[in-house]
Amino acid sequence: MTDSILSGAVARPSQITKLLAWRRAWLQMDKNPDMIRFAGTLRGSVVIHAAFFAVLLLAGLDIGFGTAAIAIAGLIGCALLPSKRTLVIAASTLLFLIIRPFHAFELAEIPPAIIERLGLTGTSPKILAWAATALFMIAAWIALYLQGRYRETLAAKRPLLSMVVLFWLLVLIAVSNTLPALPLAFLWTFLAAFASGFWFLAYALADQKAKDPTRNGIRLGLFHPFWEGPPLPTGKGAAYLKKFEAKDETSLAVTRLKALKLLVWGVLLTALYLALTKLINGYAGLPTLHRAMELYAAGTPVPAYEAWAALAVHYLLDIAFIAGWSHVVVAIVRMAGYAIPRNTARPLSSRTLAEFWNRYYFYFKELLVDFFFFPAFLRYFKKQPKLRVAFATLCAASFGNVLFHFTWNLNLTLDYGLLGAMQHFESYAVYSLLLAGGLIISQLRGRKPKPEDGFLRYEVLPRIGVGLFFCLIAVFNETPELFTMHDRIAFFFSLFGVM
Repeated sequence: MTDSILSGAVARPSQITKLLAWRRAWLQMDKNPDMIRFAGTLRGSVVIHAAFFAVLLLAGLDIGFGTAAIAIAGLIGCALLPSKRTLVIAASTLLFLIIRPFHAFELAEIPPAIIERLGLTGTSPKILAWAATALFMIAAWIALYLQGRYRETLAAKRPLLSMVVLFWLLVLIAVSNTLPALPLAFLWTFLAAFASGFWFLAYALADQKAKDPTRNGIRLGLFHPFWEGPPLPTGKGAAYLKKFEAKDETSLAVTRLKALKLLVWGVLLTALYLALTKLINGYAGLPTLHRAMELYAAGTPVPAYEAWAALAVHYLLDIAFIAGWSHVVVAIVRMAGYAIPRNTARPLSSRTLAEFWNRYYFYFKELLVDFFFFPAFLRYFKKQPKLRVAFATLCAASFGNVLFHFTWNLNLTLDYGLLGAMQHFESYAVYSLLLAGGLIISQLRGRKPKPEDGFLRYEVLPRIGVGLFFCLIAVFNETPELFTMHDRIAFFFSLFGVM
């Protein structure tokens, strides 16, 4: 009797077993045939969108409820008109350009700042921003038209070079202060709009140069899409998005399931970043890297172990921050029907500097590769392979890196003049040179870590080396305009007890 009872008894799964099973089901839902079929139905689409919007509103605490609301409106449009999603995106761009003309607050500061400096009473920064943005969009359309019409000209073949020359010629005119007050205010605001849309136009011109057939109106519609983000095109241009666009109901269902998973992960990472920042830098009292450098510059340095801890925490929290907001942005793009790659994908698993750079900030790395690495690689030192790779990496990770951020921070040029802004950026130039040097060595090393090297030399030491490198060069990247090079160098050597 007892044996029969025991043999027929079924052990209840523990709570941990249930949680692990739910986690497995969640992570595998985009591969589950039943879930994919459900997501492809009208009811499933409504449920997934409702869940996505609910989580996105939580993300609104970080990205802003206005941004979340525009994203929700855009996604509803894409869901109702999936075959017209490019037109929906273009319409959202028009809405965004009206509500928030600039991609970055650094650029949004320029219209009110120049109006105040010039004493222009009765001039509205908002109207100035709208007018300058409208002119930039018209100029962008003209540039696309002329490139398509005159393909064999130098400007059409080298669109980025043409844009860089034109932009900085206009900056030189602006800093010369030779224009009357109102035209000068408009020029600075136009430059802010130009800087905001610079890399979106660069991708549009590059796509057209590669003979992508997308209409110019659709290209312009990607200059400020409803997934927004910084002045860095997430998803590049029209040709790249087209490559990842869902082609049927099944692929669209899978893409939406992946979008929901990524959004939840992004919100959790953002919450983790905020909680750890509050816990470590707030309750525990560990200074941030910025604060540790500030105290050192003031002559009251923190103990070396605290400085090292600040570096390590800065490194880890920076990854969590980048991953959190970029997962949200990529999730919105995926929900719209484009299964683009993640921006940040397990960077802590990297065993080389080059691998980390590829995993940490994918779309920024892609921009540097597309516009600086490949042009240099295809043009120079063709008979010297190692020098070819090293020079192309230097052009991308150093020159291109600095140009991107210097253009983004145009407000520094307004505040300090061109030479003053360059001086404020000298530490970032050093940072980019160190980064380029590390990447060059990483790429040219003859031997990479292998599993047969053993657990320590394959799994542990390479990752510690990668983390240590990026921790240390962060000293030259932290708030470029606030610390002198002397302060940074002295703080760097103080970590090793030298100063």
